[in-house]
Amino acid sequence: MELLYLKTFCELVKWGNYTRTAQVLDYAQSSVTNHIQRLEQLYGGKRLFQRKGNTVILTPIGEKLLPYARQMIDLQQQARQALSIEDLEPSVLTIGTIESLSLYYLPGIMAQFRQQYPHVQVKIVLDQEQQLIRRLREQELDIALILDTPYQARDITSIPLFSVEMKVVIYPEHALAQRSSISAGDLHQQPLILTEEGCTYRAYLIQKMKEQQQISQIYLELGNIESIKQAVAKQWGIAFLPQFVLHQEEAYSGLHILPWKEEDLQLYSQILYHAERPLSSIAADWVTLCRANPTVAVL
Repeated sequence: MELLYLKTFCELVKWGNYTRTAQVLDYAQSSVTNHIQRLEQLYGGKRLFQRKGNTVILTPIGEKLLPYARQMIDLQQQARQALSIEDLEPSVLTIGTIESLSLYYLPGIMAQFRQQYPHVQVKIVLDQEQQLIRRLREQELDIALILDTPYQARDITSIPLFSVEMKVVIYPEHALAQRSSISAGDLHQQPLILTEEGCTYRAYLIQKMKEQQQISQIYLELGNIESIKQAVAKQWGIAFLPQFVLHQEEAYSGLHILPWKEEDLQLYSQILYHAERPLSSIAADWVTLCRANPTVAVL
């Protein structure tokens, strides 16, 4: 973690401004502040920067630290270049993802991966997207697997896997079941059963209804997709879910699935990894496997 703080320190020296540094690193400004505060704690609690007008400049202590910080960053890069990939090869692959992809996409991929790497320990970390990206940047994850509009950041490589269609899930007896498709206006004041706050498509639906001046009535908020399906089947409300989690659900009498009529949402499952941190050969093979089988979950 200290090297991460030192990299932030060097960028802040370069730009002289917390806001600009956060933009360049694609961090929240609070993260830049936190990194500098942590670094100051590590080096005796002495201030490294002082304000000068609209910029920050190094204190005498910061001036002393700067050449060492640059040297430590250079040494890390030299070490990576000097050692072979085999020397650095991990025995653990840590993948961060969201609940829906872990349940309906990853099992097919992992079955194939275990055949190729039976002795590699795989850790699956479930979290919200923004936390996954933060943990990826802080090198807590090797790879993140998300569901969102195309993700772009200077320090993150994004590889799209498959596009995702959204569906409205209702029970067969509902008055809207006879519609050929559902729009945001159709859901005005309807009891909604949604995923937890922080979910990309939940945020989209609420924002879409707000733009059209429709009232979104959240009746239930559940963190588990299967629980959402069961709640709909019990006629408690209407759900808004990705197509790939509904494979063969139309065969069950308790659910009725309708297309989402709005055409402005383009979601993709995406692999993310740190652009400045080389993938191990194992992680690279996992990425290759995903790209070769982008729709395992929906076949």
